[in-house]
Order: sequence, then structure tokens, then C-alpha cells
Amino acid sequence: MHNKMPKVAFIIVCWNNKDLLKECLDSIRDQTYNNYSIILVDNGSADDSVAFVSSYMPSVNIIEAKKNLGFAKGNNLGIEAALADKDVQYVALLNTDARISKDWLKQLVEFAAIKPRAACLQGTTLDYYNHDIIDSTHIFIAHNGQGTQGSWRNICEHEFGPKKVFGVNAAACIITRRFIDYQPFKGKLFDETMFMYLEDVDLAARVTVMGWDNYLVPGARAYHMGSASSGKNPGFSLYMTFRNNSGLLFKNLPMLMILKLLPKLIRGDIDTVKALRVQGKDYAVRKVVNGRLIGIIRLPLFIVKRYRVRKVTNIPKEYLWRLMDRGY
Repeated sequence: MHNKMPKVAFIIVCWNNKDLLKECLDSIRDQTYNNYSIILVDNGSADDSVAFVSSYMPSVNIIEAKKNLGFAKGNNLGIEAALADKDVQYVALLNTDARISKDWLKQLVEFAAIKPRAACLQGTTLDYYNHDIIDSTHIFIAHNGQGTQGSWRNICEHEFGPKKVFGVNAAACIITRRFIDYQPFKGKLFDETMFMYLEDVDLAARVTVMGWDNYLVPGARAYHMGSASSGKNPGFSLYMTFRNNSGLLFKNLPMLMILKLLPKLIRGDIDTVKALRVQGKDYAVRKVVNGRLIGIIRLPLFIVKRYRVRKVTNIPKEYLWRLMDRGY
């Protein structure tokens, strides 16, 4: 049976999430698609996460990083280990605070198999606590320059068939080996200078401008809590999002397009600061301002990366701009 089913390697990056791991691992174990392996990358957890997984599911390949490498580098380590197995044709990324329905993997792999230019795929990801609410159907860079979560907090009502989208949420998705091998940053699918936040939007933009395809497959359901690790540090997500946003845009988009969206980007930053001040969240205002300033200072880190992305860009600018309207 296995030799007829492409092998998938699940990658879970963990940082002090012992309380979430059992349910996460159980949702993988319950999959109807059974040709898979599991790799856990532990970012220096101090809560016995490694000991728990070793005992609860000994078959899991555990990579102990000894320190917090972030989401990007943690996943890159896992992907490198996964692709050392020549039988692995897909990697499946799953956050510790995400769960997947029993046929999630089967639906995604079967759809990917008929799409030779497929890079990344996700199902409809619902709110873990309220399955009537959507957490994500896709991600995209909007016309205001912000990384945006498609359908976030919308009511889950009528769903149509699979569709091409700008990108997929890395909380629960699969990525094809053929794209990983083809893309220009060998061994570093995710940009490690971003550490975490927007690294999946960066990947989405790279896939899209290269002319490959990302897909939403609605029937493959996942359930996501959100911010299980970063939520332990208030303001961290704001800082990292604004820090990484500048590099994301500079690295992936044509310069004229960046200039076109710049007024809305500046307006959005101002509106965010005003809203936070009204709420009395001065600490958050500092995180936003510092994040944006540090992001601009860090732009030289992305010059060579921008050059490499531009070399493989293969999409009409007009189509890219239309795709940035709603993300599909």
C-alpha cells in the first residue's frame, strides 16, 4: 500500500508547548493517509517537551536545537532532515497549536498529485474554539502592503471547490518536494533573517512571482488556536510583523509596485499607531514604530535575496497586482 502513496514528512516546531503536543500528535496519528513520518524540531524547550514526545510517540524523529531558532530556521532544519529521505515527496507543516481532520492529508496529497506546478496547499483552517469561524483560507500581500490572512474571522458558510490562491498559512499546510528543490534558496525554504512572522507570506510571494501555484482545498479541515508560543510575549508579534514587512516587500515585489502601495502602507502605519494610542497601549506603539524602523535599517540584508528572486520571476505585473486584491 505504501509504495503507491507518496511519502509525507510532518514537521512540528516546538518551543515550550508540552501541553499542546499530545492532541497535535494524535491528530496526525489518526490520519487516513498512512505513509508519513514525523519530525519534531525542539527550539530549546524547558518544559520537558522532548521527554514527553520521546515517551508518548517513540517513532518521532526529534531534532534538539538547544536554543530558540525561530519558526523559519526550525522548519528549515526539519525540511533538511525530511528530504534526506528520498522517498519523501511532500513536507507537511503543522503548528503545535493546530489540529487536522482525519482526511486532511489524504485530500491535500491527492489534489497536489494532479497539479504539476503546485507548490503549497492548505485546507480551510477553522478557529479551534469555534468551528463556525474561519482562521484562514489563504494568505496574501494586500494593496496596502500588509501580509493578510484570507477570510480571517469570517463565518464558515458555503464553500466551493479548490482554487488557486496567493499563498497558504504555514500553521497547517503541505509543500511539494519539486518546488522546494526548484526554488532558488537551496536548504533555506524559509527566510531565517525573519525568525518568525511573515515568513510564510514571504514564501507565498516567492511561489507566486515564480509562476508556481498555491491552492486552497476547502474540504481538508484544520483547526488552529493561534499564537501559542508568541502570545507568551506581549508586543512581540507586533514588533516582528512590522520589522519583517519591509524586507518582505523589498525582496519580492517589483520596485514600481512597492512605490504604488507605499502611500497606503504609510497611512496604515499611522492609523495603527493612532488606534493603539486611543486604547492606551503605549508599549504596543513603541513595538510598531521600532519594528518599522529596524525593518528599514535591515533592508540591506535582502538586496542579494531580491536579486535572486527577480532572476526567477515569471509572472505579469498586472496579474500579480490583481491577485493582491483578495488573494485569489
